[in-house]
Amino acid sequence: MLLGAQLSEMAARDRSSTVVGIPAVLTVVWMHWGHISNAIVLAWTSFMLTIMGIRLLLGARWVAAEKNPAQWHQLLYWRILISAIYGIGWGGSMIVLNTSSLDVLTAFKVGTLTAALGVMLNSMSVVFVVYLAFLIPCWILLMVYIFFLSGFLSTQDAIICGVAITIFGVVLIGASFSIARLTRMFFLRKFELDEALIQTRASHQREMKMSEKLAEQARRDALTGAYNRRHLTEQLDYQINLYLRTQQPFSVISIDIDHFKLINDQHGHDVGDVVLKDTSNVMSLTLRDIDIFGRWGGEEFLCILPNTEIEDAKICAERLRTSLKTAKFDGNPEHLKVTASFGVTSVQNGDSVKNMIKRADLALYQAKANGRDQVCNFGTIPLELTEYGEKFDEK
Repeated sequence: MLLGAQLSEMAARDRSSTVVGIPAVLTVVWMHWGHISNAIVLAWTSFMLTIMGIRLLLGARWVAAEKNPAQWHQLLYWRILISAIYGIGWGGSMIVLNTSSLDVLTAFKVGTLTAALGVMLNSMSVVFVVYLAFLIPCWILLMVYIFFLSGFLSTQDAIICGVAITIFGVVLIGASFSIARLTRMFFLRKFELDEALIQTRASHQREMKMSEKLAEQARRDALTGAYNRRHLTEQLDYQINLYLRTQQPFSVISIDIDHFKLINDQHGHDVGDVVLKDTSNVMSLTLRDIDIFGRWGGEEFLCILPNTEIEDAKICAERLRTSLKTAKFDGNPEHLKVTASFGVTSVQNGDSVKNMIKRADLALYQAKANGRDQVCNFGTIPLELTEYGEKFDEK
């Protein structure tokens, strides 16, 4: 990970350092053109431009290899090699383009080489060994030039220049080491922050999922897993408000298991719980995905049917009744047949949750009075049933 970040940073810096290096090389060529063999000048220029092109190609190659760690060390070795050859090119300029005199061309080459060492310090020191590979050939070739090929330095002057260049090289090595260390610390710190951010996001996602899970549990009935009364009331309120805004109809089916108290008394509450859960499963599987089903309380359930008129709601209720009557419940006594009564109503102008539930329950009581195991809608309720649950308290 660290090496990848270092190579990526170096590839970005190489582009700018190479762009700066091209005019420097061309200026050296311009200064020496006609003062020494033009063939030598062109040969050195071709060599330098080729190495610069390879450096740019390595930067482009990094884009393709960035996500393949297996290639990182190979690219690092190539960078070390090319940097060493690049150092030979800059250091060798003093030898190849030697005028054998202390003139403006020599001074210009020294200044250009010093600038190149500074520019490469910023570009290559991201990885210390890469800059070291560039610096050492430069230093060696400069020492060769000073002690053997300058043509104008005395032994004493050569020693003084050699010591000065060596001190300058040591300073550059120290600076490069510091830059590499600071860069490495920066990336390591960045990785720590990135990892902390990832962990924070993961923790936040876990908390969000837990919050969603708890919120979902708060909307569900503990026994049957269906929606509970609180959620059903919220959905009824939402559907009524939607109807007031858009006139989109919806219907409600109130469902009550027939003779549930008798089931508990004869077979026990464990069987009663199974009946409640299995009834809930049958209803949920029979309804549409957009329908909302839940346990209203005790053995009573409620269906909310969005975008459904009263006639379609009656058909749906009849389908639910048939599904329940023909269902076989696992764990129940074979002779136990479970049926339910259904009360249906649809939304009206000026409706409220309380009014809709009251109408649905009145229709449900009528279905009970008619003999149970049937569907009754609010329009068929006789006028004498005006009090809520007046005649049919026993379900």
